[in-house]
Parts: sequence; C-alpha cells; structure tokens
Amino acid sequence: MKAEEIKKVLIIGAGLMGRQIALQCALFGVEVTLYGRSDISLARARRHLKRYAQYLSQGGYITSDRAAAALERLTFTTDPVAAAADVDLVSESVAENLDCKREVWALFGPLLPPRAILTTNSSMLLPSEFAEACGRPAHFLAWHFHQLCFIKNMVDVMPHPGTDPVCVAAVMEFSRRLNLQPIALKKEHRGYVFNAMLTSLLTAALELAVTDVATLQDIDQAWMTVMQTAHGPFGIMDGVGLDTVANILSFGVAVEPENALYPQALAWLQPKIEQGHLGQKTGQGFYSYARPSLARAK
Repeated sequence: MKAEEIKKVLIIGAGLMGRQIALQCALFGVEVTLYGRSDISLARARRHLKRYAQYLSQGGYITSDRAAAALERLTFTTDPVAAAADVDLVSESVAENLDCKREVWALFGPLLPPRAILTTNSSMLLPSEFAEACGRPAHFLAWHFHQLCFIKNMVDVMPHPGTDPVCVAAVMEFSRRLNLQPIALKKEHRGYVFNAMLTSLLTAALELAVTDVATLQDIDQAWMTVMQTAHGPFGIMDGVGLDTVANILSFGVAVEPENALYPQALAWLQPKIEQGHLGQKTGQGFYSYARPSLARAK
C-alpha cells in the first residue's frame, strides 16, 4: 500500500481524538468511516464534528465550503463489518487500556482488507504490546496525533520491531498529504516525543501539589510567567482531560509500582473525577470554563 493509494480511512472510536482525526482526513479529500459502539456516541460525534468544522472555518483556518464538503465525506456506523469494508488505512482511538485495545483489534483484524495499514493513536501503550491482536502485526504501527490536530499538526509515526518499513513510509507520506508534520521514531518509546517531555512536566506539577509545596494556581503561575505560555501544567491537564490523566497515572502504577507519586496523585484526582469535573470538556476541572460545548467540539 502506497500513500497515494489511501482513499478510504476507518476511524475506530468516536471520542475526542477519533473525531479530530476523522475530520483531518476528510478535509483533505479522503472518505472516512467513523465507528462507534452506540448510536448515542455517534450522534454526539456528529454534533461535535459540525462544531469543530465551524470552529475551524470561523477561525479562518478553512473555508466554510471546505468544511461542508469534508463533513459530507464522513460516514457513521456501529456495524464492524460495514465499517471495515474496503478501507485502506485504520486509525484506532479507543480507551487507553491494553485489554480494550486487544479486544477491538481482535474484532476488526479478520474483517479488514489484507492491504490495509493498521494504526493506533495510543498515548502511552506500545504497539508491540497489542500488535498480535490484529492478526497482521507487520501492518501495525502507532500514528499519534495532538489536539487540535489541524492546528497542532505534528504526528508521531512509531513502528514496533516487526512493522514492515513499507507501511511506515506510507504513513509518513500520507501524513504529509494531510498537511501533518510527521516525526519518525527510531524505536518504540512510551509517550513518543512531545508527550514524553510533557509527562515529565505534568508529573512534576502533580508532585508539587500532592505534597503541598504550593497551590496549583501558583504552580501554574510560575510556569506561565517564566515560560510566557497561556497555560500552566494544570490548565494543560484540563485540556487533556482529568480522566485521561488518571488513565496515564494508572498505567504508571502498573509499570512503576515502586513510585509512590502515582497512587498519591490518583487519590488526589479522584474526587474531581467522581464529581464529573474532567476539565474543559465538562466545563469544570481545576478551573471553570464558560463554553464546555465548544471545548468538547475541539
């Protein structure tokens, strides 16, 4: 499979990143099928995709005609067989859970055309940890996006040791077709490039807050003032989603059980998560947001 032969893409997972990846492909002339597990999740995805396209057009990134044409290229389904039919490339963005990802790939692997390139948008899991589940590990690699992917248009392309280099080259070139800047990783690494650096920042901020060194507001202010940024680490976590942060911390507990910070930080976050205060997408996290619906659309 060559990059120019990729005409139809399947997105598995209708959440925040799945929606963004779907629109990114559709904006550049690719037919896209978005698979979700329920009609409710797909209805939500439709609404948010319209808002996201509107956000990009009102912001001057794309024309309204281009946005409308891209939305027309999107198909929504809860049927795995229909979703897998005749696709050239797959991007998976389901929950950051190894069992969940293995289950999804075991379901879709036998349904997909033999030519298809298979990718995961996993944040911290390595492709080698679940590549076998798809049945074609040589076609499997990580293709990792950042929010908002149209604007923050860098992607990590990370093969595992058994990935066919032809698939890596195709994903690199296809990324350029989508106006993305691909970074080719030489080997598997948790967190890729930017996320590995970001995780260090967020972990340091959590440690300062959990051990009561300073308030989270002052921790954010310190970073924003010195680095001249619009957001500090806790503002960044609100954008990522506190549920996602908790998933990453849970993963840290599993791989580094000797690190006491991970369970402490999880316990510190738990009250907010139980209240549904997950950050920008819910309108409340460490900070309050006046327009959570727009944040969810992003």
